[in-house]
Amino acid sequence: MTLRVMAKVRGESVDKKEVARLLRCPSDQEKLRHWSLDAPATAEADLDSQVDFILSRVTGDLSVWKKITEEYRVDLFCGLLLERSNRGVTLAPKTMTELGTRGIQIGFDIYAPETEPNQALEPTSTAVTPPASASGVLRRDEDAGDRASGTRGSP
Repeated sequence: MTLRVMAKVRGESVDKKEVARLLRCPSDQEKLRHWSLDAPATAEADLDSQVDFILSRVTGDLSVWKKITEEYRVDLFCGLLLERSNRGVTLAPKTMTELGTRGIQIGFDIYAPETEPNQALEPTSTAVTPPASASGVLRRDEDAGDRASGTRGSP
């Protein structure tokens, strides 16, 4: 999971020193054109904990976030690697509120095992290898029966 502050016009750079000063945290990636913070990759898809980790590193001052989102495009990138198809993840209302009050949108890149056309979607133990460019990616493998009963399956 990566929090990104990017230029609104593609190809332009962000004043990373100014963003770091305002958010009270330097970027994790110096070579990129945008400012970013990464959460450690985890085997479990605990998105709420990863959002908490990232937001704990930056200011909670909503006036600062308003200024940043007026000048830049801000998003939270989340890559999900599914070990089987037809899996799901959730975000707690508190997490959605924390992101929304700061003007942060969340985007998901979801990777699942490929199936042949007309092939039944059955559980499989085949692991998905993340693309080389995927950083901060979460793995999610939840049994649909567990989801229906309200309990979480093992990742």
